[in-house]
Amino acid sequence: MEYILAADVGGTKLATALFRKDGTVVEEIVIPSEKYDGEKLFHSLVDSFKNLLVNSCVYMDDVMGIALGIPGIVDFEKGIAVFQNNLPWRDFPLADRLAIEFPETQIKIDNDVYMATWGEYTNRGFSNESMVYVTLSTGISCCSIHRGEFLRGAGMAGEIGFSLTDNPETTLEPLVSGPALESKGREHFNNPTLKLHEMMELYYQGDDATVSIINEAVTSLAKEVHHIMVFLDPHCIVLGGGVFNHHPELIKAVKNEVRKHLSHPLLKGKEERIEASVYKDEAVLRGVASTIIDEKR
Repeated sequence: MEYILAADVGGTKLATALFRKDGTVVEEIVIPSEKYDGEKLFHSLVDSFKNLLVNSCVYMDDVMGIALGIPGIVDFEKGIAVFQNNLPWRDFPLADRLAIEFPETQIKIDNDVYMATWGEYTNRGFSNESMVYVTLSTGISCCSIHRGEFLRGAGMAGEIGFSLTDNPETTLEPLVSGPALESKGREHFNNPTLKLHEMMELYYQGDDATVSIINEAVTSLAKEVHHIMVFLDPHCIVLGGGVFNHHPELIKAVKNEVRKHLSHPLLKGKEERIEASVYKDEAVLRGVASTIIDEKR
């Protein structure tokens, strides 16, 4: 068996891919996600998988396994999509339903951030190291791996969007997420259609108002990264997700801000452990495929 079927089921798009066991991509399909009907979403997922096989002239007997990354709360042991804020699945028995469509095939399902973290971890050749992956896009969260095992806590580990900030009226996510930054920009410039990438252009040009908005977010992000650093002392902290992936200057800004808080001799230089995502927007798909590939080695 030479192939893996992988899926990144997001609130905006459904990305599926057929991988070879060496990690190379044979073909990828990206379609809009169904937002309202859970059955339609499931069948669009199944159809995408089947289309990948047909288009690539690959038989199901040649597939090592199927793996998926989905947002929200996931019962990874039972393969249930418990709750997804931007998807129409509630306690949806995803693994069981896929097993009907693809019998006698290994099926793995986990939270998308966990899957992305695994891809970044294995890509770096880690096995005994500790790593934290922070994703910033429509929201913010993180995932930690220590010696090849996820630190899951009691079920909500990594939900740093709820972290306290210097502003007593808000937590971290409403200060730093992509939509939060856009909202502040739209309010300031009285432009209801202003996009984050347009704000970042103004930021690079040195626009005072935009610099103030972005710097407030950078300061809050840096303090959160600093908390992670002193609490877990990971070998590596990866900054990923759409906002960081498309605006790498923010990673440099966060890194520089963190450096200001590492004056103690025991902490100096640890900002160099902060890295950009290797896989960028393909992190979930790559991580998903890696869970099957690494298990079969």
